[in-house]
Amino acid sequence: MNKSFFYGRLARFLRAVVRPCLCQWDVSGAHRAEAPAVYVVHHRNLSGPVHTLALLPDMPRPWVLHLFLKRKECFEQYYGFTFRTRFGWPRLLAWPAAAALSCVVPAVLRSFGAIAVYRGLRETRSTMNETVAALMRGESILLCPDVDYASSDAATGEIYRGFLQLEKLYREKAGGHLRFVPVFCSRSKRILTGEPVCFTDTGTFRTQRSAVARQLIERLNALAAECGEI
Repeated sequence: MNKSFFYGRLARFLRAVVRPCLCQWDVSGAHRAEAPAVYVVHHRNLSGPVHTLALLPDMPRPWVLHLFLKRKECFEQYYGFTFRTRFGWPRLLAWPAAAALSCVVPAVLRSFGAIAVYRGLRETRSTMNETVAALMRGESILLCPDVDYASSDAATGEIYRGFLQLEKLYREKAGGHLRFVPVFCSRSKRILTGEPVCFTDTGTFRTQRSAVARQLIERLNALAAECGEI
């Protein structure tokens, strides 16, 4: 099993540039998980995945909404929703901002090895298959399952559980259990990884799924409490 996955040149360059700017961050509590692993990050209005990709002592491949991986769709998302609808920007500001980001963002995300996430059932199978193939090569994954991804609250609330299907698919191929590792990035400039949450040989996947999701939420909130934020 190949356990060496490296980001592209652009991603490595950006990490090299950004890390000195984040030198005040305490990374002593962030540990590289035994590969393959799925890092489960509290989104916190983009703060979580951005700081995790920059500072984590690992190179996990992020799950990214497919709209951000192609220039045209990326532009439409930023212009039509992010800037015009969500932020209420006028067209004269929204258009150039969306145009600039749509030139940069897809290239950056591809360099980080992003795996496209879709909302449709057929496309979701593609995401799962590509992810499991990466896991079987020993590559780790980063994802943010928050339902309210725009929330800046420290506490992790409701999460989507569909990503836990990776356990079932991975076990069918590898025979072992997948490690789900909670990651929290605090406003006090700390990044922490918690103890992995795993399924067990006791009980079916269906009966364990809710318990594993609950454990992930609890461990994410325990990390937030350790940072004094909840």
